Amino acid sequence: MNVRDHGAVGDGYADDTAALQAAIDACAAAGGGRVVVPGPRTYRLGTIYLRSNVELHLEETAVLQASLDRAHYAEAALIAADGARNVTVSGGGRIDGRSHDFMTAWNDPSGLGPWIYTPASWRPKIFELRACTGVTVRDITFGDAPHWGLHLWGCEHVLVDHLTVANDLQVPNCDGVDIDRSRDVEVRGCVLRTGDDSVVVKASANPAGRDFGVTRGVHVHDCELTTQDSALKIGTETTADVLDVLFERCVVRSSNRACSIMLRDAGDVRNVVFRDILFESRLFSDPWWGHGEAVSVTAFPRADGGAIGVVSGIRLERLTGTSENSLRVDGSAQSRPRDITLRDVHLTLTKWTTFPGGVYDNRPTTVRPALQPHDTPGFHLSAADDVLVRDCSVAWGPNPPDYYSNALVAEDVTGLRLEGFRGQAAHPGGVAVRT
Repeated sequence: MNVRDHGAVGDGYADDTAALQAAIDACAAAGGGRVVVPGPRTYRLGTIYLRSNVELHLEETAVLQASLDRAHYAEAALIAADGARNVTVSGGGRIDGRSHDFMTAWNDPSGLGPWIYTPASWRPKIFELRACTGVTVRDITFGDAPHWGLHLWGCEHVLVDHLTVANDLQVPNCDGVDIDRSRDVEVRGCVLRTGDDSVVVKASANPAGRDFGVTRGVHVHDCELTTQDSALKIGTETTADVLDVLFERCVVRSSNRACSIMLRDAGDVRNVVFRDILFESRLFSDPWWGHGEAVSVTAFPRADGGAIGVVSGIRLERLTGTSENSLRVDGSAQSRPRDITLRDVHLTLTKWTTFPGGVYDNRPTTVRPALQPHDTPGFHLSAADDVLVRDCSVAWGPNPPDYYSNALVAEDVTGLRLEGFRGQAAHPGGVAVRT
């Protein structure tokens, strides 16, 4: 079925929302099949809804382009679905989110920073898929997303295969893939360039009157990631459990945090593996969360008296990279990470940007300073239990700043085992390992 046969113009000016929806609905009514969006054409649209048993196929030169008229949107997303089964979006075509048209200002007329856009009060996501089962997103590209890219909320049995994301790195909240209260999700072979988190696994608060369950069984592998925030992340929304997550064989070209777990709410985060990751993590301007940490595993309540779960069963294996800030595992009186293994992790700390360091980023929380002045050890372990560090190393780049300190610091850590750890202090006369 061809969208042109249902009145789609594809001239980049006409509103093609109704025509695309008509083609999808007709295909679903006929029992399902493929809806073809032909190129070389640009189809301007607001919200369209995927239907069960329908594949939306974008030909290689086809472009779906976000309308700037809010009246064209039934909700804040270009492509939406609710309760659909066996839905696919495929093809070599592209979705253009026109991010700059949903921004109101560039925050740095001086050229000195902060380097970030200010978004308008309303802006759409690219995808918002809710409570769908049997979802495939394959081979397409989306770019210039004004908000989150692919939001999988309460979905099951999902494959995201060779997705390309090409966002503006200065646009806030333009995540690549958000896996939210979803189960059995595989993300493979993707190339993601995002201002905000590249792949984030979370458990947001349920929408009114619905329960989307826990997040469980996520596998992200063989991806290439570039971001000004976290590349591979769990949190910060953790209102339900996040269980059984594997990140492996990924290359992080640039990030503000390479690997991150940020527990702030009542759910537990359990059985998570990061392995075979090559990374770079550096500082960006202050509006971006993260301060160049190689790895950040933190467990703080979002606010005083707030409920918080536990981080446990975390494995960091065969990670190698360069960063401007520490590998950090940091709990609190309210929640102590436990059963943490760092095996064959090799970190080089060096300072190469002009942004000021010597800071840990605790956001979002009100129980600690948002940006906390702190020296920079290689590994920093704090308020945690049953921690194994085996066959790991820390090295320092040339001319380390004064705030670079020990190779490893452990504070209030029980059951700490150091086996085959290698590293010296950043400066002559310093202590390599402080416990």
